[in-house]
Amino acid sequence: MNRTNLTDCDGEFDDDDDGHQHDRQRHDRHHDDRHQQAINVPSDRLTLRAAYASSVAAVLEGEREAATASAEQATRIDRMRRAALALHLADQSAGGPKWSPDVVVQRTVVTELAVGARLSEADARRKIDTAHGLCGAFAQTRRALEHGLISYRHAEKIVRHARLLSDNRIDDYEARILPAAQRASVQRLERECRAAVEEPQPATAIQRHLDACAERRLTLDPGADGMAYLTMFLPAVEAVAIFNRATDLARSLKNAGDPRTLTQLRVDAVCDLDLNGEPSIPGATRGIRAHVRVTVPALTLVAPSAPQRAALQPEALQPAEPIDVKPTALETSASEPGLSERGASEAGASETGGPANLEGYGPIDRLTALELTRDAPGFQRVLTDPVTGIALNYGRQRYKPPADLDELIRTVHSECTFPLSCSASATADLDHTKPFGDGFGTDFGNLSPLCSSHHKVKHHTEWSIEQHPGIDGTAPMITWTSPAGFTYVVEPTPIARPVPTFVTPSTVTRPSMKTRASTDTPPPF
Repeated sequence: MNRTNLTDCDGEFDDDDDGHQHDRQRHDRHHDDRHQQAINVPSDRLTLRAAYASSVAAVLEGEREAATASAEQATRIDRMRRAALALHLADQSAGGPKWSPDVVVQRTVVTELAVGARLSEADARRKIDTAHGLCGAFAQTRRALEHGLISYRHAEKIVRHARLLSDNRIDDYEARILPAAQRASVQRLERECRAAVEEPQPATAIQRHLDACAERRLTLDPGADGMAYLTMFLPAVEAVAIFNRATDLARSLKNAGDPRTLTQLRVDAVCDLDLNGEPSIPGATRGIRAHVRVTVPALTLVAPSAPQRAALQPEALQPAEPIDVKPTALETSASEPGLSERGASEAGASETGGPANLEGYGPIDRLTALELTRDAPGFQRVLTDPVTGIALNYGRQRYKPPADLDELIRTVHSECTFPLSCSASATADLDHTKPFGDGFGTDFGNLSPLCSSHHKVKHHTEWSIEQHPGIDGTAPMITWTSPAGFTYVVEPTPIARPVPTFVTPSTVTRPSMKTRASTDTPPPF
C-alpha cells in the first residue's frame, strides 16, 4: 500500500510538475514576447527619431547654404550698384529741379532690381543698402553670413539699424551684436540692435526721432476674402494712446453686453471714430465724404435681391454720413452669333459678368457690389470688348483730358502703369507717353496713369515708355525699357471677364475650306 501510495503520489507529483512546467513555459514565452515588443518599440522609435533628426539637420544645412548664397548675391548686387556709379548717369529731364547723380543712380538701380526680380521698391532698396554695408564697413557680419553662422535677415537687421553710426563705431557695434545674432531670433536681435545703437549716441536721440516723425505714413495692403491691412507708421506715444483708447472703448462696450470679442470691438471702435468722428486739426475740412469707385460688370447686377448687409454689419461700422459711391456699370455686348436668350439669362444668374472691383483694393464680393450700386447716385456707362473685356477707345484733342476720358483711362488702368505694383490710378497723374509739347495729342493711346514717384523716374532716369495700339480699338499695351535694356510689358486691367458665347447646332454655319483659308478665321467650335 505504501508503495502504491508512493507511486500514486509520485504520479500526482509528476502531473503537477508537468503542469507547472507548462505554466512556466507559457510564462516564459509571454515574457519573451513582451521583451521582444519592448525591444521592437524603442527600435522603431529610434529609427523614426533618427530620420527626423536627419531631416532637421538637412534643413539646417540648407539654411547655412542659403546664407552663403545670400552673401554671394550681396556681392553681385553691390557690383551692380558700383557699375551704375561708373556709368555717371545724368538727369534726363528737360527742365525743372535736377536730381543729383547719386539720386539718379539710386533710383535707377532700385527700379532695375525691383522690376527685374519682381520685388517692391522698398525690398529692392533694402537689398541694395544691405549689400553696400556687407561689402563695405560690415566685413565681420559678411564673414559670419558666408559661414552660415547667421541668416540673411540677421545681417539685414544688423546693417539697417547701424545706418546712423559713424564708421569708427562699426567695429564695436559688430563685436557686441554678432555673438547675440548667432543665438537669438531676428526679432530679439532687433531689440539688441536698437539698444546697441542708442547707447553710443544719446545726444542725437531727439533729432533722430524728429527725422523719423517726418516719415510717418498710412498704408493700405489688400488681404484675402474682402479684407485689407490698414497700417499706420507714427510716433510710439500716439500709437500707444490710440491703442489704449480703442481698448477702453472696446471694454466699455463689452461690459455693456456687446457679444463681439474684445479684438473685434477694438477694430470696430477705431473704424467708428475714423468714419464718423470730426477732425480737430485746424484747417481740416469738416464733413468730407469718401469717394469710392466700384467697377461692376452689368451681368453681375442681374440676380435675385440679396439680404441687407446692414443687419449683419456691426452698428459701429455704419457711417453717420453716406459714402459717395461712384460705380461703373459695364455694358458687355456679345458680338458673336449663337448667344441664346436662355444662355444669357443663365449667364447673368451665375455671375458670368465676373467680380466687382473696388478701386485701390481689387475684387469684392457680389453682395457688397449689389448694395453699393443700389445706393449709388449715378452710373457711368462703359462699352467693353466682348472678347478681351478691355474698354474701347475714343479720342480727345486738348492737353488736359476731359472728365470722361480721364475716368475711362483710370478704369482701363487701375494702377500706376510702371511695372511695379504701387498706387491706385485714382491717386496718380495722367501722363502723356509722348510729350504733348512735341506735337502729340491727348488721346486714349497716349495717356496712362503714373504715380508721382514713377513719373519722376520716367523723366529723370533712362527708363523709357511706349504705348502700342490694341487690336480693333482695344486698349493699348505699355512697354517699359530699363536703363540696362530689359523690356517689361504692362497690360490693361481687364474690367470685365469675356462674355461667353453659347453655340447651338442650328445657329452655326460651318465655313467652307475656301472661306476658312482666305479669312484665316478659325471655326466657332
